[in-house]
Amino acid sequence: MGMYHRLSLLISATSIFGALASILAILPLSIPYPLIPYLKFDLAEIPVMIALLCFGPISGVGSALIYWAILLWRGEFSPIGPSMKFLAVFSMLLGLWIGAKIFRGSKFTLHLSFLLGALFRILSMTAMNYLIAYLLFPDFMSLAARAISLALGINLSGGLSCLITVLAFTAIFNLIHSTLSIAPSILIVKHISSRRLLHLKKTWYAMLLEKG
Repeated sequence: MGMYHRLSLLISATSIFGALASILAILPLSIPYPLIPYLKFDLAEIPVMIALLCFGPISGVGSALIYWAILLWRGEFSPIGPSMKFLAVFSMLLGLWIGAKIFRGSKFTLHLSFLLGALFRILSMTAMNYLIAYLLFPDFMSLAARAISLALGINLSGGLSCLITVLAFTAIFNLIHSTLSIAPSILIVKHISSRRLLHLKKTWYAMLLEKG
């Protein structure tokens, strides 16, 4: 495959996966996180992860940018909601890419890269939730604290205890969402790799698992 065709395939795939992510985000397919209802699990991150695992970081980030741009236009609580979502996805992609660089050659490359991606997402979203939900829009923090209190039957009193509890359960949400986004994507890309679909000789995922 020539350079021109590889570039055309990269651009086309990035656009398609970004658009698919946007469609899945806009459709009413999300499931609220029971402990903090304004946080929602959705399928929209899977196409972005597939773009990364098939075509590499440029395609993954490009798909995330397209996803972000469309959500800015059609998403809820724009621009803050879509921007928070983009940061969650981008930080996870960044962690995975850095993990692939650091741990390549190890038999645990994929697992360690996943953990680093989830860690990057948790750290970035903890910082942003502190800024957005605690400092700028404290009503969100109060809503989350009330929901957690009702769900667990505990009494959250005091600003510090509320903050720590909400951020802790937000971190759990991001860990679960990372797993739900990455695990199905890996299974799909394994299928793509085994059947040589998308006109790819080798996916970025396959190269990631190579030694050296």
